[in-house]
Amino acid sequence: MKKILILSLMIALVASVTSCNMTGANPQKIFNKIGLNGNKMPRSFKQHFKEIRGQIANGSLTVVTKDNEVKRGVTATEYIETMYIHMFEDDIKGIEELASDAEVQPIIDAGLEMFRYADEIYKKDFPRIAKMIDDGIPDEKIDAAIEELDNTKGVELDEKYAKTMDLLLPYADKNGVKYKTYNTRF
Repeated sequence: MKKILILSLMIALVASVTSCNMTGANPQKIFNKIGLNGNKMPRSFKQHFKEIRGQIANGSLTVVTKDNEVKRGVTATEYIETMYIHMFEDDIKGIEELASDAEVQPIIDAGLEMFRYADEIYKKDFPRIAKMIDDGIPDEKIDAAIEELDNTKGVELDEKYAKTMDLLLPYADKNGVKYKTYNTRF
């Protein structure tokens, strides 16, 4: 009976150690949460606003509410509030919840910095430009505001993205994570 108890305790210990290792840093999960979700990073703010302005011009700017109600003819501000304001919140939360170790922590920190910066842009700068559109500000001023955003915060966001990927991709390679990269700049 004593041998069975000791054997059972040893099995429980092995299972416990194994499960602890499984909750450690998971390369595939880290890659998915930071790398794959990083594909949502905008490459040009200008394109976002070009689409919004075009849809406003032809009366087709539409959002789907949380209640699955389709609202047509919305303002740029309503569209931004529905489509972009909360875009990165789940990503940030998911990255914060990742298990970490000394090797992974710099990747997580860089990913959080990138996502938080993009989140700030979408919450502060996008509504400001959307309001300009709604207020009928001349296109030249709106274009200048968008260009300034692209040339300042857009450049900084690109740098944060590059820094994150420079840390993440070698980690993924080292840990056997399979992925493909595509050049999205043209």
